[in-house]
This record gives sequence, C-alpha cells and structure tokens, in this order.
Amino acid sequence: MDVALLGLGKSGQALLEELIHNEFVDTIYVFDPNPLPLTSWTIESSKKVQVFQDVFSILHPFDLVVIASPDHLHYVDLMQCIQFGIPTFVEKPYVSSRTELDRITDELKRNPQYQTTCNLVLRSSPLFRQVRSEFLKGAFGSQVFIEGKYLYGRWNKVMNGWRGHENYSVILGGLIHLVDLACFLTGNFDYEVSIKTQRITSKEPKYITDFAQVSMSSSATGFCSLTTDFSANVDHRRDISIFGDLANLEVRGEEVDSSPELLGRFDGLSPAPESKRALLSGFISKLNGVDSSDNTTPNIEEILKVLNICLGKASYNID
Repeated sequence: MDVALLGLGKSGQALLEELIHNEFVDTIYVFDPNPLPLTSWTIESSKKVQVFQDVFSILHPFDLVVIASPDHLHYVDLMQCIQFGIPTFVEKPYVSSRTELDRITDELKRNPQYQTTCNLVLRSSPLFRQVRSEFLKGAFGSQVFIEGKYLYGRWNKVMNGWRGHENYSVILGGLIHLVDLACFLTGNFDYEVSIKTQRITSKEPKYITDFAQVSMSSSATGFCSLTTDFSANVDHRRDISIFGDLANLEVRGEEVDSSPELLGRFDGLSPAPESKRALLSGFISKLNGVDSSDNTTPNIEEILKVLNICLGKASYNID
C-alpha cells in the first residue's frame, strides 16, 4: 500500500509508528507544514517514509490517506479523498462544524461504497470492550444512567497551539470520545440530545468556551450526562460510570470499581486504549481483505450519528 499521512503532530507521529511497522504498507508520504521533530529512530529505521514540504507534491493515487491535521483542516482533505475514492482514516473529529457535516454526508450518499473511519480510540480499551459485552447481555439492567467527565487538564495546548482557533469546539475536540463510548457500550446511537456550554475559566484565550455538557436520552437504554472541562486544574483523565438497577461500574481515570454482581468480570482490564494507533491497524487489515469479527472500528453510520449528537441534532441515517 502507498499511504499519505497528513499531519505530524503528536497524534500523527503515533499513527506514523503503526504505518512504519504495518506489513501491508510499502511507502508512506508524509506532509506537515510545521511538523514536530521526527526521532532519529523513525528516520533511520524506516526506508518507507518520504517527507514532503508541499502537500501538492504527494497528490497521486493512494491506497489510503491518514488525516491527522488540526481539526478545522480535516474537511477539505476528506472531501477531496471521497471524491477521488481514496479510503481515509481520520483523527477525531471527522469534521468540525454542522455545515461541513451536512456537505460530507451528502457526498457520502453519492459514494455509498466509500471506505472510511474515525479514530474514536476509547473503543479499543480492553475494559470497555468487555463492558459492552456485559451490557448487551443485560448485566446492568433494562436501562441505565451513564455519567461521564472528560477533564482535559492541558489548557496550555489551547493557549499555545492550533486549538486556540476561534471555532475550536471542546465537545468535538474532547467530549466526543465519551459520547461515542456511551453509544458503543450500549449499542445505541439514537438519542434525544440537549447541549449546554459555558465559559468558566478566566485564562486566555477569552473566546474559547471551556465547559460543555451533552445530555442524551433514550427510551431504549436510559439517560447519559456527559461533561467536559478543558481548563480544570487536574491531570488529563476520563471518568465514566454506569448505574443500572442490576449492577454498577465506576471508572475514574485508571481506577475501576464495580458492584458485587460484576465481581471478577473486569479484573486486569485497562480503561486506557491499547494505543493511539489501535484502530488504524484494524482498518488497514480490513482494506486488505483480512476478515475480522471485531466491531471496534466505527463505521460511517456510527461516525455520523455521533457527530450529530455532538452538534446537537437528532441522528439521521446516511441511506
């Protein structure tokens, strides 16, 4: 496979590691106008990598384009790839506004066989894959209350980097992980949605809203209250709890507690993703015809529904 990687920030370099080691990838064409320094190991250990200073220098038929550029730049490259029929693996969020989502959805309707996914990587956590299995077997009860907190704890990255863009969304940039996780765990992506946002911090930049709450209600699975605080003075972490009438589970960072009914079912399982690049490996295997029963990698229907939730609109199908 010839693969283009757009973006060499922290996420891009993690995805580059997967591309270097992946048995299906022959050549990697990399572009970033302001890349983080590549490690000497990356440069010296792989003859696969070719770094370009101009994105137009690498526009030729690819087998896959990996989009790891800043959020607000995803749309242009993604739209071009869909029109050319080049599969894409996109860092979250898939796109960054309602207008972009509507246009991408229309384009995908015109290209129903298009292959794409989004790096909603919490799905790859060993713990959450097992939680999903238990939930779908009814271990928590008929309906549940899910409470989640995404505490960013790295406001300096908003102050000093591309996240300081005036249209940056803390929901699409962070809380989307918990929105997707709640849908993934319950197997339900159709909710009534309410969103509240508020400015809490006195820190610069003044135009970024740092707090948001997404409330999701479903007669099938229950209620979710998910919040994010990007300026909280804490270490970066994700908390999520599931309260049902049969059993409970609470995850606080790396700590996992469950009610006696679930004793032993989650022992030794980490809530952290296996790696930043876990979903990329599976998607490349799928593109190369490797059969897998794994349901972890999000399909386009799930991606669009999660984005609609994050943008405050009831989900709709791509069909």
